[in-house]
Amino acid sequence: MARPNFLGTARKKGVFHKLQIILLALLGLAFSFGVHLLSAASVVPVIEIPIRASQPISNASVFHTQASENIEQLMQKGRTLYQSGQFASAAQSFQQAAQVYQSQNDALNQALALNFLSLTEQKLGHWNQASEAITTSLNLLNQSKLSTTNAKHILALVLNTQGNLQLALGQAENALQSWQKAAKTYREIGDSVGNIGSLINQATAFQSLGFYRRTMKILEQVEKNLLSMPNSLLKAAGLRSLGNALLASGNIEKSQKMLEQSLALAQQLRSPQEESAALLSLGNAAFARGKRNIIQESTTEDNFLPSRCEHGIVQTEDAKSYFKKASNYYHEIPEKSSYPITAVQAQLNRLSVLQFLGQQPTSAELESIQSALSNLTPSRAAVYARINFVQSLVCLEKGKDFKPPIQNPENIVQLLNTALAQAKDLKDQRAESYSLGYLGQFYELKNQLSKAQQYTESALNLAQLINAADIAYQWEWQLGRLLLAQGDSERAVAAYTTAVETLQTLRVDLVALNPDIQFDFRDEVEPVYRQLVGLLLQSERASIDKALTKQVSQKNLKQARNVIEALQLAELDNFFQDTCITIQPTQIDEVVDNANPVTAVFYSIILTDRIEIIVKLPHSQELRHYTTYKPKVEIENTLEALRQKLEQRYTFRDREELSQEVYNWLIRPAIADLEQNNVKNLVFVMDGSLRNIPMAALYDGKQYLIEKYSVALSPGLQLLALKQKPRRFEALVAGLTESRLGFSPLPNVATELQQIESIIPSKQLINQAFTDTNIKQQVSSVSFPVVHLATHGKFSSEVEDTYILTWNDKIKIKQLREILQTREQVIGRSNRVPPSIELLVLSACETATGDKRAALGLAGVAVRSGARSTLASLWQVDDKSTSVLMSEFYQQLTQDANLSKAEALRRAQEFVLKDKGHPFYWAPYVLVGNWL
Repeated sequence: MARPNFLGTARKKGVFHKLQIILLALLGLAFSFGVHLLSAASVVPVIEIPIRASQPISNASVFHTQASENIEQLMQKGRTLYQSGQFASAAQSFQQAAQVYQSQNDALNQALALNFLSLTEQKLGHWNQASEAITTSLNLLNQSKLSTTNAKHILALVLNTQGNLQLALGQAENALQSWQKAAKTYREIGDSVGNIGSLINQATAFQSLGFYRRTMKILEQVEKNLLSMPNSLLKAAGLRSLGNALLASGNIEKSQKMLEQSLALAQQLRSPQEESAALLSLGNAAFARGKRNIIQESTTEDNFLPSRCEHGIVQTEDAKSYFKKASNYYHEIPEKSSYPITAVQAQLNRLSVLQFLGQQPTSAELESIQSALSNLTPSRAAVYARINFVQSLVCLEKGKDFKPPIQNPENIVQLLNTALAQAKDLKDQRAESYSLGYLGQFYELKNQLSKAQQYTESALNLAQLINAADIAYQWEWQLGRLLLAQGDSERAVAAYTTAVETLQTLRVDLVALNPDIQFDFRDEVEPVYRQLVGLLLQSERASIDKALTKQVSQKNLKQARNVIEALQLAELDNFFQDTCITIQPTQIDEVVDNANPVTAVFYSIILTDRIEIIVKLPHSQELRHYTTYKPKVEIENTLEALRQKLEQRYTFRDREELSQEVYNWLIRPAIADLEQNNVKNLVFVMDGSLRNIPMAALYDGKQYLIEKYSVALSPGLQLLALKQKPRRFEALVAGLTESRLGFSPLPNVATELQQIESIIPSKQLINQAFTDTNIKQQVSSVSFPVVHLATHGKFSSEVEDTYILTWNDKIKIKQLREILQTREQVIGRSNRVPPSIELLVLSACETATGDKRAALGLAGVAVRSGARSTLASLWQVDDKSTSVLMSEFYQQLTQDANLSKAEALRRAQEFVLKDKGHPFYWAPYVLVGNWL
C-alpha cells in the first residue's frame, strides 16, 4: 500500500531535537493509511483498515545517539521492508536489531525494535510471536525510568501497538484501555498529533464494542482538533485518516466531507502524493455510496460459485451518479502518484466500478494494468493486486463473446502463479494461501475439479498453520463445493460444517473483513450457511398433501436448525457491523418445552429450489420437517405480491389466495401436530422476505392464523432474554402529533397516549419534550418496564436508514442502545446495570418500501434496544386504528397478570379485526422477542 514518505534524510546527531519532534509527531500521525484497494472479490485482504497511531517510521538514532551506523541501517532496512510489504524480511531485520540492542544493554531501543517486530508479526498473522514481542517491550519499559520525553514517546508507541494486537485478538476492551493510556502519555509530552491518532484508535475500539455515540463523539473531537491545526501535510493526512475512519464506521456522507477537505488542502499545498491518496479514499467513499443505493434483485440461483461478479442488480440514478464519481476519482490518480502500487490500486478499483456500471474496459486499459503489475516490486500488496486483477478478468470474461488474449486461461493462470511465486519468495504464508486458494477457485470455475481440490487443500493447510480463520473458512467452503461436485456428499457436509464453525469463531473479525461487508456478506458468508442447510436436508422425496416431506435424520435436522440460528445471528452482526449482541447459551428445546402458553417454533430457510421448514413441538424430542419445492424467484415474487396486497385496503380474493398459498407452505403440513399437542402459541424464526410478511395474516381458507394462535417472531432463540420478572406496569410514553423534519403529523397520537395513561401509570413526553436527551434522562432516572414511542420510524436492511423520529432529530439504531439501555458504562468500571425494559412499543413505524430485507432492521431494533420484547408495525396504519389496538392491548395485559404479551396482542388484533376486517388495519403489528 502506498504510504506517505515520512522518512527524513538527515541523520546527524546535531539535529537530534528537531528530528525528535518531527519524526515522533509523524509516528503519532500514522493513524490509518486507509482503504486503498477494493478487491474485485471483495475478500482478498488488500482492504485493510488498521486505524493505528503507530507505524515503524522512525530513526533509531534519535533514541540512542551512540547506536552504531550498522544498527541504524538495520532498523532503516526493517522500516523500508515493512513499508514495501515485505513483512517476513522486515521481521528478520527488527529481530536482529533487537538482539544487538539487548547485547548493548540499550533497553529503550530494544523496546522500540520489539515494538516494530510485533507490528510486523501481526501483519504476518503470527499472533504468538507478536504477543511475545510486545510483552517483552512493555516489560523493558516498565523496568526503565520513563521520565524522559523519548522514553514516553516509545511507551506511547508500544501501547498503541499493544492495542492493535488486542483488537485483532478480539479483546476490544483491553485495546481501548491501551489506547487510552497511549493518549494520556501523548498528552503528557505535548504531542497533539500522537494524541489524535490514539483518539482515532479509541473510536475503533468503541465501534467494535457497539458504542455508536461514543465513537461519533470521539471522531467529532478528532475533527475539531484537526481543524484547529495550521495547514500542513500532516493536517491533510490526518483529515484523510479521519475520513477513512468514518467510512469504516458506515458514516459515508461525513467521510466524504473530511476527504474533500483533505483533498483541497493537498491541492493547496501542491502535494501530488497526498492528493492521490485523498482521491483514492474519495473514490472508495463514492463507490460505497453507490453500492448502498443499488437494489439487489433475487436471482434464480444462489451464488454457489463465488465469482462475485456484479449481476442481478438494478441501478438507481443515485447509484449510477456515485459510481461515475468513483470512476472519475480513480481515473485521476495514476498521473498524480509516483508510487506504482497506488496507480495500480486506482486502476483496479476502477475496473470494479465499471462492472457496476455495466461498462467494459478497453483492451488497452487491461494491458496497461498488466504491464504495471509486472513492474511492481514484490510485496503483499503486489500479490493481492494480481489476484484482484484475475477476479476482474474472470468477471469480464463472462460478459463477452470475444475474449482478448489477456483474458485467456493461460494468462490468468500465469498471473496467479506469479503471485504465488512472489508470496513464497516473501515467505508470506497469508499471501501464499490466497494465491493457492484462488488458483483452486479458478480451476473450480473451469471444472478441473481434481486440480482445484489440490490447490484448495494446500491453501487450507497454510491458512490453518498460521491460524488465519478469516481465510480458512473460504477454503473450507471451497473444498466442500469441490467434494460435492465430485459426488462425495458426506465429506462435503463435513467441510461445510467446518466452514460454519470457523465463521462462528470469527464473529469479531468478520465485521472488519471489508468496508463494504453489508454487500459482500451476501456473496461470501451467507451462502455457506444456506448451502450447508440445503445439504443437510437433502433426501428422497415423497409427496404428501401438496407439500413434500423427506426422510432426514434427526441429527441432520438438529444441525440444520442450529445453522439457521447461526445464520440469523451472523446477519445481525453484519447489519450492525459489530458483535455486541449477547448470545444466551440457551437449550432451545428446554425453552419450548417449558413455555406457557404451549408453544411451537417454526424455522424457515429459502433455498434455490425450495423452502424448508423445521418445527420444534413441545415435549417432543423429534423435530418435524416439511419442504415445498418451488423456485426461489417464484417464492420471492409470491411474498412480494402478498405484502403489497396486505398494504392495499381494498383487496380481497387475490389477497386471500396469496395468503393461503404461504399458509400452505408454512403451517398446513404441521396442523395435525399442532392440534395433537394443544399448541396455542407459534414462534417464527423467519428467513429473508418472509420477515416482511405478518404471520398473523396467513389464511387457511376460513380464518386467519391470529384467530386460532397467538404469534411472535424471534431472530433466534439463542437471543432470547429468558428471565421472567414479576409484571409491573409503569410506562414512559412519548410521541409526536405535529409534523417534524418533513414527516406528516400524527393527530391521534395524543389520544393514543391519553388512553394508555388511563390504563397504566405513565410519564408523557409529547412533541417538544420528546427528544433523545429527555428519553435517556427519564429511562436513567426511573426503571420503566414499558417504553412506548408513538412516532414515525423506518426499518431498513441498511443500518443507517433504520431510525425513530424525535422532535429534533432521528434516533438511529446504533444510538438506540445507549438511549434506552442506560447501561453504557465506562469500560473497566463496575456499575449497577438497571433492569431491562420489559416491553418496547413502536407505533407508527414501518418497513422501508421495496426493501426485501427491511424487517431485518426491525429485528435489529428489537435486539439493540435491550428490551425483552418489542412490539412494532411492519407498515404504517392510520393512527386511529393504532390508537384503538394499543389501548386494547394494554387493557388485556392489565386485566390478567398471567396473560402472555403474545396473547394480549392476539386479542387486541382480533378486537380490531371484528371492526375492520381487512388485515391492513390489524396485521402489521408484530411482537419480537420474549412472547411471555
